[in-house]
Amino acid sequence: MSQNNRLWAIGSVTVMIAVLLAAWFLGAQPALASAASAELERQNVQAQNDAQLLELARLAELREDQSEIEDTYEELRRAIPATADTSAFIDGLDVLAVRAGVTITGLTVGDPLAYTVPQSADPAAEPAAEPVPAPVTPSGPVAVTSPLITPDNFVGVLIGVDVAGSYSAVLDFIDGLQSDTRLFLVTGITSDRDADAGDANVVAARVSGFIYVLDQR
Repeated sequence: MSQNNRLWAIGSVTVMIAVLLAAWFLGAQPALASAASAELERQNVQAQNDAQLLELARLAELREDQSEIEDTYEELRRAIPATADTSAFIDGLDVLAVRAGVTITGLTVGDPLAYTVPQSADPAAEPAAEPVPAPVTPSGPVAVTSPLITPDNFVGVLIGVDVAGSYSAVLDFIDGLQSDTRLFLVTGITSDRDADAGDANVVAARVSGFIYVLDQR
């Protein structure tokens, strides 16, 4: 090959390489960069869609539980109503007495008592400046309280119920008190044979306890 032809061939190859490089930088590379950017955007959109689908699934699950939550809330409101409503409670006692087979012979209703925050749960309670060492003794659990429950919105009403009936009937009545719609906390029970009854199996019992009121306004 002559010198001129060789130079011509080298020049042609150089031009071809230059054309290819120019095509790469002017066409292929921007296209690939655009495709990569589009893929990244697609992945971001897909991630957002997946997150939204998970949130929708969570909301749907909560929606399914909403009815159960509302029923539980209404049950709790009936257990601890916003007013004392002692007349309705007394009517319920008559129903329980008939069901259990006892006779109500007396009833007392005390004045409302404001809730007292347990000292073990009161953040304002501070230890003495110089605590005196004491023997180590088992202690009860720390009371768990809620800042939503205060002496201003939560009260207890002391109730005393006197009943007469068989021992098993009295127990049924007490069980009904503790499992009825209205929350009743039994704090004391006394019983003895009813001397005025002709039947030696009849006992006279007094049940003491609290009903509660929670003002949720």
